[in-house]
Amino acid sequence: MSHNLIKKLEPIGHQDTYDKEPFEEYKKRVAPLLPNFPACALENWIYRHWSQINDYAFLGFERMVFKNELWPKDDIYNNIKSYHSDMIDSLGYQIYERHDKTWLQKYILKYRTWNVPIIVYENNTYPEMGKPYHLIEGHLRLNYFRTIYRKEKEVLKDNHRVWVVTIPISEEESGNRISN
Repeated sequence: MSHNLIKKLEPIGHQDTYDKEPFEEYKKRVAPLLPNFPACALENWIYRHWSQINDYAFLGFERMVFKNELWPKDDIYNNIKSYHSDMIDSLGYQIYERHDKTWLQKYILKYRTWNVPIIVYENNTYPEMGKPYHLIEGHLRLNYFRTIYRKEKEVLKDNHRVWVVTIPISEEESGNRISN
């Protein structure tokens, strides 16, 4: 992935303030660069977390294919991993211990699911990444989910929306695998 594309994906304005371009304007400008991205994934990952997207640039954003799936809670708990377990298990305790709950904590406790689907990568390629699915976006949501699951999983909804990212193998890559 080119540094040029990453730069083009940067929202205009100040990143951590309300002074950056509104998402609707951003989407008009950037969506043609990432035609496979659903608006939800574009907004909640690339737009909101632009400063961290370099972590996954090697996957090739322009090649990603998204599928919105409904997953059972046991599959979410057991099959989604990260680079380190503390990335998905370090902050979840706050959902019970924090007295001044955030809007996200209130939402998850009320509806027993997340507000937007988390994004996972179906990993068959990279040994350093979580398998079978690697969490790309939604770390805090998954932290809260995992904490509730361990303490009182019966209160969680049975199924939750998840964006599953796959990366199709090009004909050239396919030919290289066969000949090697």
